[in-house]
Amino acid sequence: MLLIEFLNRISFFSILTWGFFYIAVLCAITLTAFRSPKIRRYRQSLIAIATSSILLGTISWSVPFFMSRLNPDQSRLTAIESLTPTEWVEPVSNPETELQEDEIAWTKQLPYKFKYKLKFNYEFKKALAVESSTIVLLDTSGNIHGFNSYTGLNHWVIALHTHQVLGQVQNQKKLYIVDHTSLDSLRISSIDLQNPSLLWQRNIPNSKEGSIHFDIETQSVIVSTGTNGVWSLTAKTGEVLWKRPEIFTRARVITSSKHVLVFEPMIAKKPGSWYFLDPQTGKTIKKVPHVYPDIKEFLPDELELMSPLYVLGKIDSENLMYMNHQDLSQLWSFHTPEPVKLTRFLNRSEYFLLYDSNLLELRNLSDNQLKWQKKLSPVEARFLKVSPDHHYFTLPVVAKDELAGVSFYQVDTGEYQVEAQTSEPVLDLLYYGDWIYLFSEGHLWALKK
Repeated sequence: MLLIEFLNRISFFSILTWGFFYIAVLCAITLTAFRSPKIRRYRQSLIAIATSSILLGTISWSVPFFMSRLNPDQSRLTAIESLTPTEWVEPVSNPETELQEDEIAWTKQLPYKFKYKLKFNYEFKKALAVESSTIVLLDTSGNIHGFNSYTGLNHWVIALHTHQVLGQVQNQKKLYIVDHTSLDSLRISSIDLQNPSLLWQRNIPNSKEGSIHFDIETQSVIVSTGTNGVWSLTAKTGEVLWKRPEIFTRARVITSSKHVLVFEPMIAKKPGSWYFLDPQTGKTIKKVPHVYPDIKEFLPDELELMSPLYVLGKIDSENLMYMNHQDLSQLWSFHTPEPVKLTRFLNRSEYFLLYDSNLLELRNLSDNQLKWQKKLSPVEARFLKVSPDHHYFTLPVVAKDELAGVSFYQVDTGEYQVEAQTSEPVLDLLYYGDWIYLFSEGHLWALKK
């Protein structure tokens, strides 16, 4: 694993350069060290191969240099006229407002009433956002869809044809997406949710992994790109505010008014480092070594839910830490008794832990003390959603090794409430205000208090 991580940091042109020079050296050694007639017979061919290898090695070495001269950012901002336009499309059929009693009978166990059922004309993959009166979805072809969240009408689509969405973040009715394209590059897109349209896009080449965070202080989008380092883009235009390509990181950055905290993992024999960067310029304020091989994620995605000083980090499947991100002091670290499937914040003072054995715990953040634990029936770890009033939390359930639906539980005790028994397996769920949205491969069910 460490070897793979190390090789991921080596550019394709460097591998070519080393390969050509290695061939040239072998040819030179063969010419000078062996005097047999057979070697002399191929002398001219060996000289030609060595010369060609040196020439090709020089070219492959110089290509990145000239590319950096021609494109200092090593990225490209798509011209406005080349951005994918928004298409307004009609749904296959109008949303259904009345269903058979057996399909919505489970709603009687909750303070929510069925409002409408919408049929998609595409295969649903992931819910990206819900903002005011707009729901935004991703389909299996990599296109972005949106429609009115109250009625299920007024559909639009932006054909991104993305290979994989790696992360998204919302701010002031804008949605920012980082995705991996089929060309092995990262693409950052800004979408206006109020007037559905693609505002800007920037491509960062030779990157396959990444995460995204919105910095309120500088009004910028900060992207971790793995081998290409950390990039800060202005949220309004997508212009590069600053970049640190030498810092290898995949973890989402942590921001404050004073600094941007970046985690660089320990790779091979190179020690890991915490970087404190200036939010405006990206220059290093302070660098602190550490011994963590990696950090899978920082929670939560929305840091405003937390105290401005503390953050929970998931080091691996069995180790968590809760630290002050201003000075890196730890309040506690926790080696779990078994691997963890999922972690999720409930509020500013409590968080959930779901283990591989389907044991669910609610713990205090301040001291990690256990509040309650509950053994659940088989559940998936794709999401754990909490209602805005903190009365219910929801998890996907599994029946006979297949995805079945979602179950609702009481937050205070973990007691089972009801299972959503829809006509198709539920793939995702969104809470928004007084509304609940359940998504299957081909349908949406909307409920309201």
